[in-house]
Amino acid sequence: MFKQHNIITAVELGTDKVCVLIGEYAGEELNIIGKGVVPSGGAVVKGEIVSMDLMVEKLNEALDTADIQSGHELNNSTMFTIAVTNCDMDSLLGEGTAFVQNEEHRIGEEEIYEAVSNAKVQSLNVDRRWVNSLDAYFMIDGVRRSSQPLNQRANILKAYSHIIHGNSNRLENFSAILLDAGLEYEPEMIFSPIADMFGVLSDDELESGTLLVDIGAGTTEYAVVFQNGVLASGVIAIGFEHVANDIAVGLNLPINFCRKILTDGTLEKQTCTGENLHLECRTNSGSMRRVPVASFNRIADERLREIFDLLRGKLCKESFWNNLGSGAVLTGGGAKYFKTRDIFHQVCDLPSRIGKPYSAINAIPPELDDPCYGTIYGVLRYGHLLALQYESRRKDSFGGNIRDKISGFGDAFARTFKNLRNNMKI
Repeated sequence: MFKQHNIITAVELGTDKVCVLIGEYAGEELNIIGKGVVPSGGAVVKGEIVSMDLMVEKLNEALDTADIQSGHELNNSTMFTIAVTNCDMDSLLGEGTAFVQNEEHRIGEEEIYEAVSNAKVQSLNVDRRWVNSLDAYFMIDGVRRSSQPLNQRANILKAYSHIIHGNSNRLENFSAILLDAGLEYEPEMIFSPIADMFGVLSDDELESGTLLVDIGAGTTEYAVVFQNGVLASGVIAIGFEHVANDIAVGLNLPINFCRKILTDGTLEKQTCTGENLHLECRTNSGSMRRVPVASFNRIADERLREIFDLLRGKLCKESFWNNLGSGAVLTGGGAKYFKTRDIFHQVCDLPSRIGKPYSAINAIPPELDDPCYGTIYGVLRYGHLLALQYESRRKDSFGGNIRDKISGFGDAFARTFKNLRNNMKI
C-alpha cells in the first residue's frame, strides 16, 4: 500500500455484467486493490438501463465485493469514473481557429490552447449532453495537417475536435444509479470505446492508426485513432448476445447453453479437432438431439458478418480507412469467440489482434487478463489520469478533496486525448 491513500473507483454498467474496480495510486504507479463483478441480470439492454431498481441492487453488490477486497477503501475514493454508452450516442467534428500574431510567427502553447478551446465551443440541442471532447488533428495555414504543431511557423492554426454527445436523460440514468447507491457527487463520464482506448491500445497503435472494435453483449462500439487523435466513434445496436440468441432460436436450444458453448471453447475444440461433428444437446422441450457443429458455426458466422458489414459501411467512405497502419484491435466478450478475427478480416480486410488490458507502466493482475475487462480498466486509468492532471495544476492551491477541486475543471481540461495519454506515458 502507498503511504498516502489516493483512491479511485471505476464503474461499468454493461449488458452482461456490472464491474467495479478500486485503484490506489502514487504518481504514475497504479495498483488495483479491489474488484467486484456481478451479472447485470437484465437491468441493461443494448447499453440502456431498463431497470433502475435492479441496477442499483447489482451495483451495490459489486461495490460491496470490491470494497471488501480493497480493505474498505471505497469511502476514501477521491474520484468516481463511469463508462457510458447507448444506441443514441453521436459525435460531431468541432473546428476552432487561432491567428499566429507573434513576431516569429511560430505556433505557441497559447495558440494551440485557443484553437482547441474554440473547437470545443459547439452548440448542442437542449436534449443533448456533452460527454467527451478529444483532439482529432490540427491544420496549419489550411494546407498542412499536423498532430504536433508547436513551434511550427504559420499564420493560422485550426484545431479539430471529436465531440461525443448523447441524450441527456439516458446519460443522467448512469449518474443517477451511482447517486442512488450513495455517491454524493456526479461521477466523471467517459464513452465506453474511448475507455477501451485507454485500456488496451499501445503507443504505436495510437500513433500509426487503429480501428478499435468492442464486441459487447448488447452493442458493438468502435473508435478510430490516428496520430494520437480520435477521428470517429460510435455504437452499433447489435452485440454478441444476438449471436447466442440466433443459435437458441434457430436450433431450439436454451439460451444459457448457447452462451456457454460460444465462450467455453467447446465449438472451437469440436471444429478444430474434428473429433465429433455433432453435439448432444437438450432442447427447450427437454428432449436430447444431436446437432451438427457446422450449424452452430454457420449461424454465428452470419450474425458476426452482419456486425462487421455494418461497421465497414459506417467507416469505409472515410479517408482514414487507408491510414490504419496498425489494423484493428478487437476487444470485449465477443472477441473471445474463436472465429471472430477470421470473419472480421474477411469483411473488413484488416489485420487484427485481440485487445486485453494493457499498460507499459503498471502490471496487469492475472484476473484482468481478458478482453472482457478492457473497458473497466480503461475507465480506471482515465480516473487516474484526471487525478494526475489536477494534481499537476494545483501547486498554487492548498487543501481540499481532489474531486471537489476537479469538478468542472475535469470536464474543461481532460478532453484532449493526446495530452491525457502523454501525461500517462503509455
